[in-house]
Amino acid sequence: MLADFGLELPKDVEVRVHDSTADQRYIMLAMRPKATRGWTEAELARLVRRDCMIGTAIVAAPSKPASRRRTAR
Repeated sequence: MLADFGLELPKDVEVRVHDSTADQRYIMLAMRPKATRGWTEAELARLVRRDCMIGTAIVAAPSKPASRRRTAR
């Protein structure tokens, strides 16, 4: 089903499926992208998109955090 959304996971990634009920809810936590050690919470939050939070995409890190990139003038 994830492949139908364009998400191909590595073979070593385990997927567990749980159903939510009125008494029980689950939250999807996006995986931390490689090369983001030392990034602030705000820098990491800018990378997360809707599809990452519902589990149909993986967070991709840019080459540098937004606060450290030069802006074009």
